[in-house]
Amino acid sequence: MDGASMLAWLRVSVLVCCLGIAARSDYDSLAVRDRHWLAWSGPVTMLLVCELVIIETAASNFYMVAALLSVSSLAVFDAPDPRGIPKWDQSQIALAVLYLIGIVGLFGGTVQHANPDFVLLVLGEESPETMLWWSMLGASLTVLGYLSAWRFGLIQGGADAKALILLTVLMPSWAFLPEPILAPEDTLFKLPPSMVMFLWASAVFLLAPPILIFQNAMRGNIESRADLKMAWHATKRPVEEIGERPVWLLTEVIPGDDEAGLRIVNRFLPDSTTPTVEELAQRLEELKSHGVESAWIATKHPFIVYLFFAIAPLLLFGDPMGIVAGMA
Repeated sequence: MDGASMLAWLRVSVLVCCLGIAARSDYDSLAVRDRHWLAWSGPVTMLLVCELVIIETAASNFYMVAALLSVSSLAVFDAPDPRGIPKWDQSQIALAVLYLIGIVGLFGGTVQHANPDFVLLVLGEESPETMLWWSMLGASLTVLGYLSAWRFGLIQGGADAKALILLTVLMPSWAFLPEPILAPEDTLFKLPPSMVMFLWASAVFLLAPPILIFQNAMRGNIESRADLKMAWHATKRPVEEIGERPVWLLTEVIPGDDEAGLRIVNRFLPDSTTPTVEELAQRLEELKSHGVESAWIATKHPFIVYLFFAIAPLLLFGDPMGIVAGMA
């Protein structure tokens, strides 16, 4: 096994560990701290630089790593404001230097690689230097796409966006990964690996509703059409067992038709924010006081967990869109 292959599998190991820890954190506490992504950005960047050293690429491609990191840093840090240069701290100075190096890589590489043969580029037969520079540029644009989707609310979770951004830095193109085991050899078009993980994760996410319906049916929670309406996205549990971890309580007490009356209802959609432990305990006590023994709850399905499960099809099959396009 040569150095590039070893780095590719080491990159897979980092991918598994980074996403595995993040998925566990998001599942247990519904949050992944920024320090997790910052801590893993070190080994991710080191792997990328080591890869460029092994293939002995040009300086402009090393500078493009700085461009990729500069764009990715916007997920955690604000860009340094030139108007406040005298007040910059060490982190802002470091970011400014990173930006300047990235700009050199962007414009310097444009002079050298701006006019490739795009047919050869798609076929992977262009010069290694040009292929690598365009891979870095494509990865930077992919990161900008994730940032924009996050800012406009298309990607709801900040941790989800940061995970996809770090994955893009870890594997800017398919050249940085082992060849998918079961992928057809004649697949020409491939989406960026992080986008492919998003597709596979979305496909796994679609399996959640039928699984929940099956679980609720086996537990005897579906006794009416109203229960079926809840069963595909929520579970019914005894009130005494709720409260071990953050959940959305969908069963609640609301005023009835008259001023004195109260009634128990099941909300279809949860609140936009996760209730605190105190708020959840108060609402559970209210249900108990009205004789409610079991309630419907919705738990967060962290997308990072599905991204973690998407590692397997990524390594086995590669890009599903590329496979479909190759079969057409």
